[in-house]
Amino acid sequence: MKKLPMLVVALGVLIASAGLTVLGAGIASAHASKDIGKYRLTVGFIVEPAYEGIKNGIDLRVRDISVDPPTNVTGVEQTIKVELIHVPSGTHRVFDLRTIYKDPGHYTADLMPTASGVYRMRFFGHIGEGADRVEINETFASRGEGGGFNDMQSSADLQFPVNLTEVREVESVVRGVQGDVASAQDAAIEAKDAANSANTMAIIGIVMGAIGIIVGAVAFGLKR
Repeated sequence: MKKLPMLVVALGVLIASAGLTVLGAGIASAHASKDIGKYRLTVGFIVEPAYEGIKNGIDLRVRDISVDPPTNVTGVEQTIKVELIHVPSGTHRVFDLRTIYKDPGHYTADLMPTASGVYRMRFFGHIGEGADRVEINETFASRGEGGGFNDMQSSADLQFPVNLTEVREVESVVRGVQGDVASAQDAAIEAKDAANSANTMAIIGIVMGAIGIIVGAVAFGLKR
């Protein structure tokens, strides 16, 4: 086997390095960063692009940028929580963070997203103690609201060979059926009440008719 010329090898290394650089930039661009005091928060979804109906998670990295090189900050899962907001529906929920194994300064909250669209992540609490303590109350938005991390995408285009009904569509159908059942129950109750009222009026009519007959008979007897 012929050995490749050194120039070809060097060129291959350069191309590979350039590819990794572009790939790294693409990954980084799917997240948003913000400096708060001496700390830098980098936020996004664990899996990018993010798709509804597929297990994912909130992604948070915390670094101390007051030193060179910056260092990872540990223990944040004990002092910071995250509120996830689905902007189109206004639905929100607070999650606890957990550390990612063997990756100090890297945190997540496990998530199974069930709706596509724009999301916000609000991190609140504090980082550090004593003189290094920094209060945190920062909101990051996905790209549909001008933020840095990806919106949640529909998973319909990924499904093969059969397209499955999205969770939100099933929920909508269930709610519709529940509404129909409730309406039917209300109608049945109203019909029952109407029938009871009719029976009551019939009984009253019969009683009044009987009283009328008795009164008439008594009056006729007295007249004779």
